Amino acid sequence: MLYLTDETEIKEIILELSEVDILWLDTEVADYQTKNPRLSLIQMLANPDNLDGSRTYLLDVLNKPELRDFFITNIMENSDITKVFHNAQYDLRFLGETQAKQVVCTLELAKKIPYYLLPVSSRSLKSLTEYLTNFKQLNKEEQKSDWGRRPLTPKQLAYAQMDCIYLREIYYKLRDLVANLEPDPLNDNLELLAQRYQEIEEQWQLLDSEINHLKERLKKAMVIQNKDQVQCLKLSSYERKVVKANLQELVKLVNNKGLELDLMITLTKAMQTQLGQNLAEINVEIETTKVLALRTRNRE
Repeated sequence: MLYLTDETEIKEIILELSEVDILWLDTEVADYQTKNPRLSLIQMLANPDNLDGSRTYLLDVLNKPELRDFFITNIMENSDITKVFHNAQYDLRFLGETQAKQVVCTLELAKKIPYYLLPVSSRSLKSLTEYLTNFKQLNKEEQKSDWGRRPLTPKQLAYAQMDCIYLREIYYKLRDLVANLEPDPLNDNLELLAQRYQEIEEQWQLLDSEINHLKERLKKAMVIQNKDQVQCLKLSSYERKVVKANLQELVKLVNNKGLELDLMITLTKAMQTQLGQNLAEINVEIETTKVLALRTRNRE
């Protein structure tokens, strides 16, 4: 790793890396559970071939707002550099927020990918790395350590240098998965798609039917047996309140009170039939939506 604490050296590296095309970035934050979190480290990787963390830059910017601002100006606001984060929304709180340009978030990339292509229990950096790469059993204990103390421990520095490596690895994997999600429909092979659909349709119907049945049995049994948890399943409940009013009474109230309610009411088929020709006496908006339905034909 390249751990830098000297302000002059940090600025030199920032200017040097402002010339690259892509950076993999991460942050470590002190007092992150308080109302006043402080940016502690900025981790940067510019070398895509480095896998051991030896080329990860660790910029110590704790209590150095001028260095953070220098980084934001030269890196985050530079639209020529692609900046890759995992949970970008969090990191950008400390690195320019809406001023940041050309930001890619691997968490958002992962959210675009359906479960059958990316079957992970969570979209954390740890889960994605362990599933998509050869890095396994990641130790994230240091993530919650005290990043406000100095000097940082060897364990903290070793931990900080690797997240950019993991980020780089999952970035390319996720990018490739997303790129293959939506091929050109004009050239999509309909025969292959239809064949695969038919192969899994019956399996899906059986599983969907069974899981819905199991859910109902579990909910009833857990209520009767007064249990709110069994194995990995937890039962929760909430009250859903629906407020209804008679339409004629509502109209009368609005007129009597001189209220202005800016709303449109969706008229059901039954309401349209009941109103009949009277509908022509008021202004109505008609929205037409084309709905596509895919059904399986009866096979001989």
